[in-house]
This record gives sequence, structure tokens and C-alpha cells, in this order.
Amino acid sequence: MATLVDILTSASMWLNILVGILIFVFGIIGNCLNLYVFTRNTYRNTISVIYLLAFSVASCVQIIHTLLPRILSDGFQIPIFESNDLSCQIRNLISAAASLCAISYLCWASFDQFVSTSRNAMTRSKWSSKRFAYRAIFFTIPFWFIIYFPNSIYTRALGSTCISNNIIAIYIYLFVITPIVYIILPIIFITCFNIGIVKNLRVAPVVSVSNTNKRMAKQVRRILMPQLIILILSGLPFAIQTIYSAATITIVKDADRIAIETLIGHITRLLFYLNYVSSFYINMLMSNEFRKIVRNLFRRQNIVPQQTTAVVIPNVQFL
Repeated sequence: MATLVDILTSASMWLNILVGILIFVFGIIGNCLNLYVFTRNTYRNTISVIYLLAFSVASCVQIIHTLLPRILSDGFQIPIFESNDLSCQIRNLISAAASLCAISYLCWASFDQFVSTSRNAMTRSKWSSKRFAYRAIFFTIPFWFIIYFPNSIYTRALGSTCISNNIIAIYIYLFVITPIVYIILPIIFITCFNIGIVKNLRVAPVVSVSNTNKRMAKQVRRILMPQLIILILSGLPFAIQTIYSAATITIVKDADRIAIETLIGHITRLLFYLNYVSSFYINMLMSNEFRKIVRNLFRRQNIVPQQTTAVVIPNVQFL
């Protein structure tokens, strides 16, 4: 008869296989379609979209570099990256940097929405510009690499997992960086910027911006807010579970408790990946322009030039 440990271990394995593969497939497809839509002329003059493009790229890196090895190792029991200390260090460094960059780019997009609604023309031209956006995106990458590098150098391979062998580095990352970066700062930034956006829009309209750009900026705000909410909701259980694991690291646990905590850890980790998967589907739900571009991508357009006879084109949609 199967024991509780066997059942929970099997559940963890199939959870990573079934749910992990679904998240991986939908994530890659969604982010690739994001890249296609946001590079169209419709969104070209909306600065916030530059940050959303960077977010989609970082999300693809996170999904491929982190989720795929998880599916192979935790689901199919095929460790491919945890073979030695150096591969563990590189993997953890890239995974953390990609995750933190993706979160940062959403916060930058919220910041751009705030400054772009300012009544001060100098503020808009200085802080809501392509030049500033490219600089912010570029310098965010080495910033997070530097922040996480001290912890990564202590990472070691232990069987099929990668762990840090320095208790101080573990505590700093889990009790300081994790709650601040994944919960506190996003909540503060998102709350302050959105309160500022509401105040800016209530005071007076920005007359220097064209109607088309204002309409696109409004649509970006509509798709950005749900994504920011998912960022917080998915990061909260991940941070709590991570802090709990660190707080109980010295406690002797029986096999049943270890199996239960392992399953919970897999669930919270997979929920956290929703932050990097949901963007496209939120965009489809919240933006008319976004849906229109996607429909045009998948719709057959049998247009015959200089055709005098009326031709009815079926409105076939696949999304």
C-alpha cells in the first residue's frame, strides 16, 4: 500500500509535469505574441510598451531557463543543470536576474504611466521618453546581477538541487531581498504611481499629447493594472513559503512533513510563474487594439486586388 510520502511525491511529480508543461507552452506562445503585437505601428509611440516588451523578453528567459529545467528535474527526474557547482551558480544568477528584471519592468511601465500624465511638459519629455526607457531597461539588468551575485557564489550542487552553503547569504536573500523585492516594493511603487496617475488625470487633461496616443496610453493602463495585481498575488505566497523554509531550516522534520512542504513549495512556485505567463491573456481581455492585431494575425485575408465582384470574407477567428 502506498504511503503518504509516496502519494505526495507522486503528486509533486505529476503537478510539475502536467501543470508545468501547460504553463510553459502557454507562456512561450503568449510572450511571443506579445512581442509581435507590441512591435506593430499601433503601439510604437507608446513608451510604456517598451517596458512591456522588455518584460516579455525577461519572462521568456525565466520560463525557458528556470521552468523548463524544473519540469525536467522535478517532473521527469532528469537533472540537466544541477550537475556541478558552476552550472548551479550560473543558473541561479540568471534565473534571479530575469525574475527581478521582469518585476522591475512592470514597475517601470507603471512609473511611465505616472509621468506621462503629468501636467509638466518638462517632466513628460525627460522621464517619459524612449531614451530614458532604453537606459532604464539596460541598467536594470546589471543592477540585479550585482545584487544577487554575492548569494550565487555560495551556491553548490547537492544531488539534483542547488543550495547555498552560507547561512548569512541565505538569510539576507530570504528575509530581506525576497520580501522587499517581491512584495513590499512592488506594492509601494504600484500604489503610489497609480494614485499619482488618478490625481494627474483629475487635475487636467494633457493637451500636448495626440488623441491617438492618449487612447493607446489608456489601453496600456487597462492591461497594466491586472498584470501588476497578479504580480503581487503570485509573489505573496512564493515569498511566504520561501521565508517559512528558511525559518524552519534547522528544524528536524519527518518524512511526511518534508513531503507536504515539498508539494506546497511546488504549488507556490508554479503559481509564481503565472506572473510570466498571464500577460498576453490579460492583454487580450482588456485591450480592443490588442485583440484586433491578434485577430488580423490569425485571420485569413483573401483579398483580390481590383475585384469588381463583392467577395465575402468569412470572419474566422482562432482565439
